[in-house]
Amino acid sequence: MSTRKSSIWPGVVLIIIGILLLANKLTDFSLSWYQIYPVLFAALGIMFFGSVINRQNKGAVFPGTLLLLMGVFFVLRNWDLVPYRYVRDVWPIMSVILGLAFLSLFVVRPSDWGVLIPASIFIFFGAAIWLDKLDIIYVDIWDLWSQYWPALLILIGLGIIAGNLKKPSERQQPPEVQ
Repeated sequence: MSTRKSSIWPGVVLIIIGILLLANKLTDFSLSWYQIYPVLFAALGIMFFGSVINRQNKGAVFPGTLLLLMGVFFVLRNWDLVPYRYVRDVWPIMSVILGLAFLSLFVVRPSDWGVLIPASIFIFFGAAIWLDKLDIIYVDIWDLWSQYWPALLILIGLGIIAGNLKKPSERQQPPEVQ
């Protein structure tokens, strides 16, 4: 039953897109790719979350979070609610979004501690550079990196130790061949 319900979503999305594009051609309704692509990102993100909610695939929370947050950001940017237009301004925000996507993966699978490493790295560096661009704090990212890069080794080591301290039943076992 759930396979049947999930198979109708691509059709529903195509129908909605077709109606909007047809309305664009036949009426004064103005619609451009600039307005559509962020909504498509967000819609795809919501579709991924649908598969997470149906318990089909917990790993879909990563692309779901990534696409949804990117879609929301680009909608806000395209409506001039956030002033970021250029790559040099956008990439710290994308870094934070990527870190949040890794963090959401940990939320649905708390036993997977390894994803906290890239989550913390992306969120920390993205937020630090973003706050520097907003003139809230001053951060020389290269000086920060050259001084604290060994902390990355510590985080990776902690992730490896945490993964090995799991009970054998919690570790993913390869399927047995019959």
